[in-house]
Amino acid sequence: MDILSLLFALITSTIYILLYVKIYNRYFLFNKFAIIGKIMLLLAIYIQFFAIYIDLNMKIFALFSFVTYPISFFLIFKTNIFNNLYLSLNAILKIYAAFVLFGTLLAVIDDIQYQATWITSSYYYNIAQGSAYLLSIGSLLIVDFYLIKDKMKYFFKLKKNLILIIFIQLIFIINLVWLSMSDNNIPYVWFNTILIAISFSVDILYFLFRLYTANSSYYSTFISHTENLKTQLDSQLDHYKTYESQMTSFLKFKHDYDKFLKGISHLISLKDFDGIKSIVADYKLESENFDVLYKQYSNNLILDALLNDYSKKFEKIGAKFDSLTFINLNKITELDLIRLFYNILDNAYESLIQISNVNSRKISVNTTVVNNYLKISFINTTSNENIDSLKTSKKDLLNHGFGIKITDDILEKYDGFSNRFKTYEDDLVYYNLELFLPKE
Repeated sequence: MDILSLLFALITSTIYILLYVKIYNRYFLFNKFAIIGKIMLLLAIYIQFFAIYIDLNMKIFALFSFVTYPISFFLIFKTNIFNNLYLSLNAILKIYAAFVLFGTLLAVIDDIQYQATWITSSYYYNIAQGSAYLLSIGSLLIVDFYLIKDKMKYFFKLKKNLILIIFIQLIFIINLVWLSMSDNNIPYVWFNTILIAISFSVDILYFLFRLYTANSSYYSTFISHTENLKTQLDSQLDHYKTYESQMTSFLKFKHDYDKFLKGISHLISLKDFDGIKSIVADYKLESENFDVLYKQYSNNLILDALLNDYSKKFEKIGAKFDSLTFINLNKITELDLIRLFYNILDNAYESLIQISNVNSRKISVNTTVVNNYLKISFINTTSNENIDSLKTSKKDLLNHGFGIKITDDILEKYDGFSNRFKTYEDDLVYYNLELFLPKE
């Protein structure tokens, strides 16, 4: 019986951990030490199955989990400390709540009070462990894989919800451990009933909290992207208005040009060369004024409209703007190209208006070819020397904190990458953003 329960616990725990790592691999890349982390995590779990043979205090095993789980996930995934804490506490809470639930049910069957000292010395121990992992496998498949699904990727991006869930995890674990470790002599039927209700309630409440925060993160991101898209559409409307103005000027110029040709022909027939010189001078002045309306910054018509629009925005705040951009659209779509430039130029604009000295506001965009990559360089002066803080200087982080993320997502989509650094020149700080896109 002991051997069968041990095998049951070993099999279900192994399946659970491998499935757990596979599901969350959708959101985090594997670390180069991933295999070591997996082995360490499995060993940390396997050791707990031998608690009844080692006869160690249950509190030591609990503390052991709080140490080994974070270290293991740190080795498995490339992620930050908050995501690491969530992954560790999520696994601990789900497994422990299920373990207490099944352990108490087995205590009811044995007609005794559930106690940590009793379960660790009982042949029921590994049955409760195996059942807990089996229930957790089902929970992973139903909740994490089907219900919450890809909404978790938005959850991990919204730090407020992530920190909230981490606090909830800690509160649930602390209270559940405190209650389940109690060895007070009280009416055991009442105690077992309460413990079953609490462990089951913790599992359900935790599921509801996770579902709520995942959905709220998803909808918050959706609203933010909608606002971002609305702003971009407004910007596109400005482009169309710019083109409308340019087209009106062009048609007027063409109409006057026809008159100009007729006038020249008439003056030639009269041999009025002074009149011809006067008309040509007026024409030259008018054509120069027309050229001011539109300047070519790029080899792409739509991108050129965006750059012309931002040149006017930069001009209004006194910023010097220069661009010479030639992009081959073999891979990247025009929509992604506009989104890429829009988010970067918008962040640059926000950075430039923070500079108190108008004469120090400068921005340039240019492209070069480096090996097999097209390098697009954005360089602008900034009042902030901290590169990380330049992600957004806007107060509404929820609606405006996605510019860098959108840029990185587009680069990843086309197998590109970016480089960010600062330079100094003439007592000015320059923020340098280099984008690298494969040529083919």
